[in-house]
Amino acid sequence: MGNQVQPVHYDSSTVNQLSKDLVKYIVLGGLKGAAIGISTAFLLRRYSTLYRTSRIQVRTFYHIAWISYCAYFTADGHLITFQKKYFDDELKRRKTLLDEAAEKGVFLEEEDVVRSTIPQPNRS
Repeated sequence: MGNQVQPVHYDSSTVNQLSKDLVKYIVLGGLKGAAIGISTAFLLRRYSTLYRTSRIQVRTFYHIAWISYCAYFTADGHLITFQKKYFDDELKRRKTLLDEAAEKGVFLEEEDVVRSTIPQPNRS
């Protein structure tokens, strides 16, 4: 298929690190959601006749909603943090390359420093 080029954020080490982090934060968010769901279920069972008389399907949905809600937002928050850190590191790398080039007397355009693609090996 020729020389395929992919964006730098498709780098396998970055994807692997992000995958590991997301699994960790999904589990942590799920645990937080379970804690919230269980504690509020005890309160609802004690003080709410509507919750007390509801079927097991409604109570199960209540717990699953809390677990999935917290897991999603915890992982999403970490994804935003990871992305910010990644782009901050990329800006530092670009600035360093431009400074080194300026010290050597080489003029570089911003486009020369941008590493937006990684050449992929031919898989013929």
